[in-house]
Amino acid sequence: METTMLLTLFLSEKDFKVTADITFDSSFREKQFSFCINNDISILEIKANNHPVFYEISEKIQPTFRPLLKKITVANKEAIKTITIIYTGAVAYSPENQSCWHNIITRDITSLSWYSSWYPQNTSVKIIHDKVVIPKGDAHFVVKGIWDEARHSWEYGDKGYDPFNIVMYRKEKLNILSNQHMNIFFNDETIRENAEEFMSSYLNVLNFYNGNLFAKKDIPVLDVACVFPAITTGGGYRRKDFMWCTTLGSKKEETAWLNAHETAHIWCSGAKADTWEDWLNETTAEWASLLFALDSENTALFDFIVKPKLQRYSFLPSIQSADGSRPDGVHDKGTVLFYNMYKALGIDAVRKVVRLFSDLEVKTTTSLLSALHADKRNDIAEFIQEGILQK
Repeated sequence: METTMLLTLFLSEKDFKVTADITFDSSFREKQFSFCINNDISILEIKANNHPVFYEISEKIQPTFRPLLKKITVANKEAIKTITIIYTGAVAYSPENQSCWHNIITRDITSLSWYSSWYPQNTSVKIIHDKVVIPKGDAHFVVKGIWDEARHSWEYGDKGYDPFNIVMYRKEKLNILSNQHMNIFFNDETIRENAEEFMSSYLNVLNFYNGNLFAKKDIPVLDVACVFPAITTGGGYRRKDFMWCTTLGSKKEETAWLNAHETAHIWCSGAKADTWEDWLNETTAEWASLLFALDSENTALFDFIVKPKLQRYSFLPSIQSADGSRPDGVHDKGTVLFYNMYKALGIDAVRKVVRLFSDLEVKTTTSLLSALHADKRNDIAEFIQEGILQK
């Protein structure tokens, strides 16, 4: 038996209530258990082995990409077999505080993600299987959810994709546009034309990336959850065959860039995202987008991507931080570093680095530099090594 967590999620039009049931592996003999959760969430009750149990907030934590968290430690008199945590709250994205990215609860749409820590994270015991159940869901549709007709509930998770990206639309407002490559879900009928452009752009990006710029892969059908106009700022992200976005693009350049950057992360990922090494993920994905623009002879797209970064570049700290943390603007700084390399060493140098990173087994700057030296491209390695330290 492996440790499992089942979240029963009850939603209103403004907030939620959750019962988290954790069942531990039979080999677990500890009398303590800890987890972290959004600091704004109210804990109503915690039970161990079906009995109320003592718990304390042991510390506050501010992780990268997430809001302030509180660490909660549970202490029991005997070995813990099960934990039940009942809690409530709202985790709406706050532009002012730059927190709870991609999260909102309304009548027409609910979006809950890892970025708000709306569920127990950093657990002291690794959760092997996890699932979310949303009861009384007849009037709604959950992207990547499974509908249980007998129980009138949606089930989500434990299927090989991130189980905590809940995007739920009220069916009365939902629009769906589909082809053989993707399904796009959106509420606002006025952006249908943008959705059609998004589909066309995605196919062009796939044709350039898959088996051309990058090694060929089987690309599953992509589900795109667009939350406009509930959230209009904050960008987007892709997790395997799920993509979340605030917009499908208000003009062709934005649409092409969104598709090109997020799709590139199929290959351009794996470096630690909460450290300065994230520059590898973001810079290679952005330059995959720029290589797509150059291949398409799309000067407008190239300028749309690179010009804002050139304007911000001189105000940003160096890519490699002294303490290993992820510095502000690492995405922009890395893109301009590669832009300078493109100007100095040519397009083939950039293509080589982007492809080489995607093929690395160990995704670190040191590994990339070693691979370049092994390939006798000392000029590229030295250019990067010098550039990551420049302020």
